[in-house]
Amino acid sequence: MNKFMLALASMSLIVFVEHAVSRKASCHESCRYINSGHARIAVIGVGAVGATTAFCIMMRNITSELILVDVSQERTMGQVYDLSDAIPACSTSRVTVGTFKDASLADIIIITAGAGRKPGQSRLELININQKIIADIINQMVPINPKAVIIMISNPVDIMTLCAQKLANLPLNQVFGSGTYLDTQRLRGLISEKLGISQHSIDAYILGEHGDSQFAVWSSAQIAGTPLKDFCGMCPEELDRLAYAAKQKGLDIITLKTATCYGIASCVADLCESILFNQKRVFPISCFHEELGVCLSMPAVIGENGIEQVLSVPLDEKEKAKLENSAKQLRDVLAECLSSPVM
Repeated sequence: MNKFMLALASMSLIVFVEHAVSRKASCHESCRYINSGHARIAVIGVGAVGATTAFCIMMRNITSELILVDVSQERTMGQVYDLSDAIPACSTSRVTVGTFKDASLADIIIITAGAGRKPGQSRLELININQKIIADIINQMVPINPKAVIIMISNPVDIMTLCAQKLANLPLNQVFGSGTYLDTQRLRGLISEKLGISQHSIDAYILGEHGDSQFAVWSSAQIAGTPLKDFCGMCPEELDRLAYAAKQKGLDIITLKTATCYGIASCVADLCESILFNQKRVFPISCFHEELGVCLSMPAVIGENGIEQVLSVPLDEKEKAKLENSAKQLRDVLAECLSSPVM
């Protein structure tokens, strides 16, 4: 116990990495099917993203109980009152105000809590603030339901996912971040508009960091077996434009309305549905890669145990370089955090 508290006090993200390397995911040690009629999902942080996520989950009819947790009791109660008015339109039977201990017993724990970046604030300062928030949340939850799956939404999501993996004391496959799933959805939406084909039929991914160093995997992108590059108008310049537009879309939304919430909420609902119904769908989510030493996004099979399998995507030489660059950017951030006086 003293050792754990010492690690928590030091807040060394490099130690997080070492700890994560030593703990292998145990996806198939036990199997479980969660009856959605008895499933409990906890949402920690009930601001715009948390509340919208809760609403999306209710409208998808995938859980019987939602537990909302936030440092502001008044805001949490207000969200519970508001969301409970939607119960007649869905299969969710209970929406309650809960504690961190209540959340620790849930089948799925969604963490959206965290500070937003303020004008003039460095990325490192934001990381240090949110890292402490995530550590405090998880410290108040432990011990956590050993079968629970934690989905990290708080930004920077790759760093926060690594933090949660260290502190939650769960198998690595049961703790992952939303990663570049929303970025991928945005890219597919832009391709859909360009080609007039449903984005559900488009197989293209954005991988790496959820941030500046993310990249589109064009070499294996395809529609019905036809390489995306073979479609009319999909020249290298157009592909670059689409990848840039997908990356910038979040900032454009924030500029226009100060926050994004609907897209990420629907993505989280997708992840919850795949877990609760053991659908084993493939999503680009943030998870730990021992060979890279960081959490970043690669396609993974999501089922009842969380990450069932991480898939290896064929990359050309340029994309391999971009993946390594993305990992290096994250490793540099970890090193900077370690040398920070705040740490």
